[in-house]
Amino acid sequence: MTPLSLLLTVSFLLVQDGGTPPSGGDILRGPDVPKEALKPERERSKADAAAKQSRPMLEQRVLFMALDGLALDEATRTKVTAIRDEFAASVQAYEKDAEVKRKEIFEKRKKSAEPGKPPSEEFKQAMEELEAKRPKLADLKGKLAAVLSKEQLEELRKAYEEGLKRARAELTRREEEARKQKEADRKAGKKKGEDDGAKEKPEKESPEMGKPG
Repeated sequence: MTPLSLLLTVSFLLVQDGGTPPSGGDILRGPDVPKEALKPERERSKADAAAKQSRPMLEQRVLFMALDGLALDEATRTKVTAIRDEFAASVQAYEKDAEVKRKEIFEKRKKSAEPGKPPSEEFKQAMEELEAKRPKLADLKGKLAAVLSKEQLEELRKAYEEGLKRARAELTRREEEARKQKEADRKAGKKKGEDDGAKEKPEKESPEMGKPG
């Protein structure tokens, strides 16, 4: 499994219920990859698009988890929750519209692209323009800076950076496990094929076989 395909498996979009990342559990968890993304002629372009989406969504999830870990008074927590919910809602709305647009972009590519050819510049530009409309995490951080103290912002920064480090380490670990499993499956399949081939071979007749007694 390539790093990109693993990324699709463990962190694609990282969204539940249409766009709101859950606040606990597996930091790399996300929805299944759409089946059409696994078709050979479309796998690379789907993977490229998903990789661009997965990074901001992973960062959003890590930031939300870091926010959950802050010790805030009730008034500040209420303000932070309102800011967070507003941002999550904007991501949800974006994803709803973007899902339709992505299908249109991929359908257009499917009709015009030659099998085996890389994505066209027109396709890449359309995907980049769509991704540019995604709500920015920097805007969320700016609003949080208006309600959190310097000490709280520093604590948030450290927790966020540590969260990203752990998420990347976990991604690397899973990637290595997937690579080892793929290699083990390959060897097992090869051995099975060799064993099956040996069973199908007829036994060699000895010089005595077939002779009258």
